[in-house]
Amino acid sequence: MLTFVTRLGAVLLPLFPFALGTRVVMDWLENGRTLNGIALLLGCLAALALVEGLIFRLWILPAWGQSLGERLYGGSYLPEEDELAQLSARIRRTEDTSLLPDMQRLVRRQRKRARGWLELARLHQDVTHDDEAALHTLLEGADAVPDPEEKAMFLYRAGALTADKLQSPARAAEYFSRAATQHPQTAYGKHAATRAAKGKRPR
Repeated sequence: MLTFVTRLGAVLLPLFPFALGTRVVMDWLENGRTLNGIALLLGCLAALALVEGLIFRLWILPAWGQSLGERLYGGSYLPEEDELAQLSARIRRTEDTSLLPDMQRLVRRQRKRARGWLELARLHQDVTHDDEAALHTLLEGADAVPDPEEKAMFLYRAGALTADKLQSPARAAEYFSRAATQHPQTAYGKHAATRAAKGKRPR
């Protein structure tokens, strides 16, 4: 809930200076400064579009894409009927890291299920703040799941995590390349090819 409120606040925040700018525009129009008012209005609209576009491009859309990817490839379930979901929720609620080995055993027992590996990797990031452990989980998930799209998803996420959190472009390029070459026809494989190509451009 807090994350949703934070993102909503980020989207709404640029509207306040825009509203102030429009008040100035109205004052100018009322005082006969029509051209100046129109120019200021256009400038305010351009600035608002730029800022909102950056917020959506860099923050909102990636989060939505990640959530959608987990729903598509992770599978659906009712939390009250799913042992994995219950244990994950308990770890998040209590932040009891001693339960992580139980979570790992459960995930490996259901190793073909992408949702488990995604949940475990997220717990490593959110609860123990161990990005290396999250990376290892994603790579293990890529080897465990049978579906090519899911394999490509795990490799792509491993590359993104390595590039964005671990700040290791060389390792990230390796994972992107694996996703692109091993699963070229998948959606995540194609995304990985794009990321890999960007990483090879001269700076």
